[in-house]
Amino acid sequence: MQCILNQVDPQFEPTQGFNYRLSILLCQDGFSFLVTHVVSQRVMKMLVCKLNSSIAHQNETGGWPASGNEYFEELKKVELTQMAFQRIDIAVASQKNTIAPHEFADQGNIQNIISAAHTVSPFEEILVEPVFDSGPVTAILIPRYIPEFCTAIFPGSFLRNAAAVFVKGILHRYSLLIERQVFINIYPGFFEITLIQGQRLLYLNTFKYSAPSDVLYYVIFVLEQLGFAPSEEKVTLMGDIEENSVIYTQLKMYCESLQFVGKPDDLKYGESFAGVALHRYFNLLNIPICE
Repeated sequence: MQCILNQVDPQFEPTQGFNYRLSILLCQDGFSFLVTHVVSQRVMKMLVCKLNSSIAHQNETGGWPASGNEYFEELKKVELTQMAFQRIDIAVASQKNTIAPHEFADQGNIQNIISAAHTVSPFEEILVEPVFDSGPVTAILIPRYIPEFCTAIFPGSFLRNAAAVFVKGILHRYSLLIERQVFINIYPGFFEITLIQGQRLLYLNTFKYSAPSDVLYYVIFVLEQLGFAPSEEKVTLMGDIEENSVIYTQLKMYCESLQFVGKPDDLKYGESFAGVALHRYFNLLNIPICE
């Protein structure tokens, strides 16, 4: 396991966990932790860990490791998992997701809807979370071992759908603009793309990629299929991407209005986080503020 980010606010006091909230983002190649003060919403600690490739080895269908034993053994080595917190939220990312109208999900059709987009393995279960009350519902497929391990390690915690957190975070920060906006959230091996216009969610989907050019292809494909010109759209990026990356350079060739997502205004950041590229941790930062 490799620690790629460990930033701590000087005011962080490990023995005061009852004043803190822990947010965890579980991804196929590692996990991220965010500690925030319950009252002030001050960011107290950020910790991001990547797994060794042997542990993060994916199953035949791609995605998560076939077994969660090694994954969660590594997670339990993180000191934060031994602390008590006022609340713990755990968001799970998945390259298998879909979206449906609220009324369809309310009628118990989620199994049929997600089966139309992805093959559902006997070892997977569906994690559902609405984007907003009586609004669209996101559904992702996750290994059955994830809820089991999370319940055992973090009793009383809340399991969240990272795709829903992504959309909620976007709407929370950007829905005051009337114009159409495109958002791309990059994970290693897959990315999410969503379009909003004001409070309306126009599109959400996930695509796997093996080369940077795949991202460009799918972005152009989606926008053109929806009848939009990539060069005319306002595109905002977040996740595993930097300005000097190949994905960014290629997107810039076709999308003239390209920018990185802004940090959530609801949280407070001390000087310890001044040099952190917070656009990389958009989902993690939005877990405690987008319920």
